[in-house]
Amino acid sequence: MPQLSRIDRVRGSLLGLAVGDALGAPLEGLSAQQIRAHYAQVIDYVDGARAWKRKPYRWRMPGLYSDDTQQALALCDVLLEQGGVDPDRLAEIYLRLATPKGTYVGAHRGVGRSFRQVLADLERGVSPRETGQKSAGIGAAMRIAPVALYFNNEPEAMFTAVMAASLVTHRDIRSLAGAMAVSHAVRRLAAGAPRDPSFLFRLAADVAREEDRIAADHAGSVSSLDQHPRSLSRAIAHVESLLESPRERALSALVEEANRHGADPVCKRATMGFPPACIPTCLYLLLATDGFEEAITEVINLGGDADSAGAILGALAGAHYGVDAIPHRWLDGLQNRDAIDVRARALFRRSAAGLNIPDLIETEQELSLREAACRESLLAHPQNGGDRGANHRL
Repeated sequence: MPQLSRIDRVRGSLLGLAVGDALGAPLEGLSAQQIRAHYAQVIDYVDGARAWKRKPYRWRMPGLYSDDTQQALALCDVLLEQGGVDPDRLAEIYLRLATPKGTYVGAHRGVGRSFRQVLADLERGVSPRETGQKSAGIGAAMRIAPVALYFNNEPEAMFTAVMAASLVTHRDIRSLAGAMAVSHAVRRLAAGAPRDPSFLFRLAADVAREEDRIAADHAGSVSSLDQHPRSLSRAIAHVESLLESPRERALSALVEEANRHGADPVCKRATMGFPPACIPTCLYLLLATDGFEEAITEVINLGGDADSAGAILGALAGAHYGVDAIPHRWLDGLQNRDAIDVRARALFRRSAAGLNIPDLIETEQELSLREAACRESLLAHPQNGGDRGANHRL
């Protein structure tokens, strides 16, 4: 692979996050079998109408990302404004995205029950330092890549920022360690770390150290410490033993390992939105495939929490392979591509000075309105729908 500059990797990571999210968003909640039945294999943006015929609220505008990328972009803006993560400022952006009232959750797209509860608590005036939910979800990890890209060689500052960003929504040790895992993985890959088994061992050591620190520094506010103090680091270390296994056997083993770490409900898919399942699966596919396109195509076609898995693996693979490895058809079809790219350039520079960064709230409100219009058009003219923008491989 040719030598890559750091800016290529930073741009690749943030754009890769958005691309993976947008590709996976219409497939979220489907099984791999359902995806095969409806699409054979998804290799481009789809609207989801074919798979979700009776659930129009699941339909997506092709190429439009979900809340995973929205929250990553919010983190970008906070980092660039303040040089760190202020939970109050982050909460302000989340609440502004939740307007106008009467539109469910405003401009937020595809948010889950846990994040809706966070929004409800923030609206009631609860401090963002107290709104983190006990459930072990993937939300803290899916959005965290910008922190690693900003604090590329400052592990102490990165730890502080990851915790500040994550505790707003999560306080289970597995969620917090998941955010640490993605941050350290992006940090290492963007610095040119090799994509080999040694990467897994170093990453597992990074995460084990951070798990211990979280337990020492935040014992009073973090849940599941007694039962699952080292779940993420152990699940990551386990990936190395699967690299030579056939794909189906490896994915099955990843599910079994996730269930050893307290999955609730029981994990049935490697891409379940549970950190000890989804993050090791993304790391496995990063090492078991040979390029950005292959890795992302494989993970989104597994279904499950396909948008978050796509976002995480997109950030990892983009940091490793660089922006030029992302297929042109995916970049060309990505909604709001230029605004994402300019934020990546600003993260690289650690400054937005001289760059024209569009207002996040206005942009996301407009994109959500356009997606709503796309759904209305599909409902009014169903014969013109059926996953416009899709390419299918038989």
